[in-house]
Amino acid sequence: MKRSWIIGVIGLSLCFLPTGAKAQVKRLFRDAVGGGGVNLPYIQPDGAGSQWMVYQMGWLQQQGTNPVYNQGALLMVNGNPIQTQNNRARMDEKTGELLLDDVNIAGVFVSRRVFFNKEEQNVVRLTDVFRNATAAEVKLNIGLQSNTNYGITVGQTISDPKKRDQQIGWVGQTGNGRCVMEMYSGKGSKLAPTVNYQQGNNMVDAQMQLVIPPNKSVALVHFHGVTNSIDQATKWINDLREAKVLASLPVAIRKIVVNFGSNANFIGDIEVLRGDMQDLVELRSGDQLKGTLKDSVLKLKADFGEIELPVTGVLGLMNVGQYRARQLVVTNDGQVFGGTLVKTTIDLQLSSGQITQIPLSQVSRVGMRKAASEPDEIVGSGPFLQLRSGDRVSVQAPAAPISVMTRYGSLSLAPNSISAVQFQADDHGVHDIYLTDGSKFAGLVVADNFEFTLVTGGKVVRFPTNSLFRLQLQNLSDEIETPATLRLINGDLLVGTLEGQMKLDTAFDAISINGPELRALAHPKDSANDVQVTLWDQTTLTGQLETDVLRCKLTSGPIISVPPAMIDAYSQPFPRPSESVVEKIKTIVQDLNADDWKQRDRAEAELTQMGIAVIGVLKDLRAAQSPESQQRIDSILKQLQKTKTKP
Repeated sequence: MKRSWIIGVIGLSLCFLPTGAKAQVKRLFRDAVGGGGVNLPYIQPDGAGSQWMVYQMGWLQQQGTNPVYNQGALLMVNGNPIQTQNNRARMDEKTGELLLDDVNIAGVFVSRRVFFNKEEQNVVRLTDVFRNATAAEVKLNIGLQSNTNYGITVGQTISDPKKRDQQIGWVGQTGNGRCVMEMYSGKGSKLAPTVNYQQGNNMVDAQMQLVIPPNKSVALVHFHGVTNSIDQATKWINDLREAKVLASLPVAIRKIVVNFGSNANFIGDIEVLRGDMQDLVELRSGDQLKGTLKDSVLKLKADFGEIELPVTGVLGLMNVGQYRARQLVVTNDGQVFGGTLVKTTIDLQLSSGQITQIPLSQVSRVGMRKAASEPDEIVGSGPFLQLRSGDRVSVQAPAAPISVMTRYGSLSLAPNSISAVQFQADDHGVHDIYLTDGSKFAGLVVADNFEFTLVTGGKVVRFPTNSLFRLQLQNLSDEIETPATLRLINGDLLVGTLEGQMKLDTAFDAISINGPELRALAHPKDSANDVQVTLWDQTTLTGQLETDVLRCKLTSGPIISVPPAMIDAYSQPFPRPSESVVEKIKTIVQDLNADDWKQRDRAEAELTQMGIAVIGVLKDLRAAQSPESQQRIDSILKQLQKTKTKP
């Protein structure tokens, strides 16, 4: 009763309000009757005499003339369909998408966005957004399940043209002569589906493993449609221009899509405007002008000096700031330079031939046309600096060590051992240090400033440390197969092995232990002072260590001293056997090169039978052996690695 009275009052008030106030009252009226919502099932024509029906949580169905989909794009999480009793959805006024709100699944909120393209009404784009509201990483098994009203006479998966061992879609010819088309990921995507389909069946599903960082969101995009033939469906998938079909997604959603290259034009939080056949100038008013930029060089006054950027190497630029505008110029090697352009106009030749000078103050963004040979994704290479101002500048790697103060003491780190330094950490006031071996720990870079040589122009520039956001020197090493790790209670991770000798006071004796012979070390439950150690031969002992620090030699080189009380857990997959066993292994290895083949076979079998404890020793001995012995050692290591990786 009260709701009806409010609606009546709002409606009557429209008759007496001035035009400027009516829009606001209409919004209040819309909220009173349901917030712009629509009832489910939502109906949308499919362009072929039928209509799409959208039901709870966004699964699809076709009804009408010759419908193909009985149930399409049913979302499954960890093997179970998402269920909700909500029969209402909302329309996004900006994008035209149908929005189905969050459903909470164990701390992960799942929502779906459904988009019907007016140009291709027989294809539906769906975007599933997963928001992790917890402080821990979440892993989900995501399934997309569809079935048809007719049996599939011919079905086949579509391979990624960039990664032939990956699948990106599936097409199936139905018994009514029309073809089902499903596309689950983009070309070259790092997240690829596993498509499950049995010939002759009318059901297909795709499985993907989704990892959602703490308090973050990720999105999956997928397409479902109907064509007249398998060839037509295959061509649609192969010819898809991902940037174009995803352009209508909100920027915030495009940035978190993990299975399409929707963020290919993003560098950090910056989205670069690109043209197709012509250059683009986007004005603050929203208007866009197309043509050809006439300037060959952009001169920019940056904080660290004036630089010249050839237009042929520039992807785009944008104005940031309302009152004291600053330009960000993005280059094709992933650099971002911030400053003020010397020239105050953008000269653009229109398709009519007229050259117009556009005041820089009226420009929002400028995007250069995309070259045919240009890669799909903007990827910077080599060391770079990311400044707090938003600049991303390629630099030459420093030669001198970088000094870092840590809770483990002062460290002098060689540049080739450093992957990155994050100068602005999310959860503490010091810096995060990432090494190439996978180690990560908090510390404070000692230097007040750094001198770097810019790749562009070769100028030597001094950057204050407090102006830096991130220093990226190189990627993590992929040569470490199964590293030894030391996890600390403060969240630091050290990748390396414990060195030296230690004594463990047990209930019956003081036991001497060699660090390299340790397989595992941890604190027993409810006992912070005691430790439980597991030796290379699976011997377990519990007691207290007679030492203030343990020495961990990192794979990247540095040695770090760690108090035992800070250790959460230590794990060494391939501990070194005791010296007596090492000597035995060396003796057996000599027989791998014996004149008698039976003796060689017997030695190989004996080493294999000793198990994974021999792996580290064999790797150390391999280089000094004969070709015959090396071949047999490789065979032993291969067999033992398989044994190690078996579940």
